[in-house]
Amino acid sequence: MSSVCVLTPIVIGSWPMIAAAVVSAAGSLGFTINVPGTVITASGPGRERVEVDIDHSAGLEAGIDLANSISMYTDGMEIQVKQDERGALSVCVIGEGHTKGELRAIGTQVAGRIVQQFAYHKLMTELRTRGFDIVEQSVSQDQSIEVRVRMNG
Repeated sequence: MSSVCVLTPIVIGSWPMIAAAVVSAAGSLGFTINVPGTVITASGPGRERVEVDIDHSAGLEAGIDLANSISMYTDGMEIQVKQDERGALSVCVIGEGHTKGELRAIGTQVAGRIVQQFAYHKLMTELRTRGFDIVEQSVSQDQSIEVRVRMNG
């Protein structure tokens, strides 16, 4: 017997869970994560800036630290993932030599990958907690992830 489950994720979690998804997404996209103490100027002549909200994101914690953000870099662009006081996530892309449309497309790609990684890690944790064994995993060309599981015992 088999079944197919398609997940529509809602990103709800503490900052450490979200940060893990951001770091995974950054690695899969070939970005470099900011090293503490590194400062890269995010504004200046010729630099464009766009912000993309991550839909269906919220935090469960009260009193979120407003310093919750991660910066990553690639090809002269800075991508900041931030959590606001309500727990909602956004991706801000800042770059030189790119149109706002190009930056928005990159921000949308990053946001999508963060949601995917968050859902993947949450799913894997739940499957293991509920006694399922992971039989096989694969990533298709369109970056969708297929996971085959079997009930343990």
